[in-house]
Amino acid sequence: MTLYRLDLEPDDVSAASLGYRVDTEPAPQSLVTALLEHPQHSAALRLSILGASHAVTLVVDGRDTVTEEVSCRASTSGDGLPSASVLHLGPWGSHHLRGAVETLPPEAFTMVVARLTALGDTGPEVLAGRFPGAEGALTVVSAAADPAGWQWCTWHLYPAIDATGAAAGGEVVTTVSRLELALARALTEAS
Repeated sequence: MTLYRLDLEPDDVSAASLGYRVDTEPAPQSLVTALLEHPQHSAALRLSILGASHAVTLVVDGRDTVTEEVSCRASTSGDGLPSASVLHLGPWGSHHLRGAVETLPPEAFTMVVARLTALGDTGPEVLAGRFPGAEGALTVVSAAADPAGWQWCTWHLYPAIDATGAAAGGEVVTTVSRLELALARALTEAS
């Protein structure tokens, strides 16, 4: 997948304003998407970049089943992202999510930007978007199928500018998620 250069200002501008939701409501309108088919199960994962945030939707039999959204519009508790793993259960399976926020100095932030920019050019299982303004205004989603379902990581980068207009590092929001499909569990129990 290529790194998309998005020509609009992001909706989300700081880690502190992010919340999350995991539910059956449809994902909001996306800027760019990628659909990944599972190699073993009749399920797909739709990766979406929103306004400097993301949504990941499980698609089974052509229907949206459950969506994880991390954005300033999404919140299940009002407390922001969970630093410990949070479990959500549904007829579709089980979903685990945890998040972390780091504030990095300029050199470390620049290294993360370079690594994620390179990741954005690696393959179809990565969706990356760069927003206008500072070079580090990135959102990246990287997913992989496994026998039980899917796992994915996301990065939301918020560059900081000091009073003189110079780059001053920035915030990096990382999420790690895993979705175990109920249909994968049923196939394993049947064999």
